[in-house]
Amino acid sequence: MSWLAVEAPTSEYLLQNLRLTSTTETAMFGESLFTGSNLPSGWFILVINQCEHEFIKPKVLESLSSNVDVVACSIEEHVMWSTAEMWRNGSRVWRIEHDGQKGISHISASGLLPDGYQAIERRFAEQQRNSSGVGSDTDYFFEVPLQTARSIVGFKHDESGVEGGSFLVFNGGASSQMATKPWWKFW
Repeated sequence: MSWLAVEAPTSEYLLQNLRLTSTTETAMFGESLFTGSNLPSGWFILVINQCEHEFIKPKVLESLSSNVDVVACSIEEHVMWSTAEMWRNGSRVWRIEHDGQKGISHISASGLLPDGYQAIERRFAEQQRNSSGVGSDTDYFFEVPLQTARSIVGFKHDESGVEGGSFLVFNGGASSQMATKPWWKFW
């Protein structure tokens, strides 16, 4: 799963630039490729039912953030990998990554980290130390990027934060706008 968020008044800017159109359908996030909602925190979130979707790649985030602040996350629980980052004025402000394949306590953080990051990292590092008994393989550092993004936007994929859990379903997307050729054409 991936998601990106902008402050709610700029949600139309985000949707137009990603070439997404709203449908009349609602769904739980993750039940459709693109779902979105205004959050109580004042941010609009677009949840994408695909890890590392093209919409959260640096080239797209650079373009989107030329006029708005953007927070983006990518989550792959099967390998305990998570990222969170913030972009502003076309540049990455900060990025946090946990890759469980590099070690249960792996964390990589760069940039001007947000207020509260150090406390979040300390909290999960302490939980990791306290659970290091025999047979314990819980990966607490996986939470660090996600909880940091949550502290700003008010959303975490396993803690909906949206009343009733209903998200609008969106169609389109920049990638779906590309012309496709018939299967029989080799040129």
